[in-house]
Amino acid sequence: MKAIDLKRLAKRHPFRPFGVRLSNGARYLFNEPRQFGAPEDFHMIFFFGKSEAVRIDTENIVGIFEK
Repeated sequence: MKAIDLKRLAKRHPFRPFGVRLSNGARYLFNEPRQFGAPEDFHMIFFFGKSEAVRIDTENIVGIFEK
């Protein structure tokens, strides 16, 4: 279910900010499309910050929220 939800949020036009909350308490907010990346099957996603890139396994996502 998470992969389907992430794909829907990431591909909608126009893009609207959304975020994920991880099992370790970390949160990542995708404010613009270039901050988000994923392979076709969305089994993992990537957050691209100003000076960092974070790989996020979808199995560790405990919440998806819209801004």
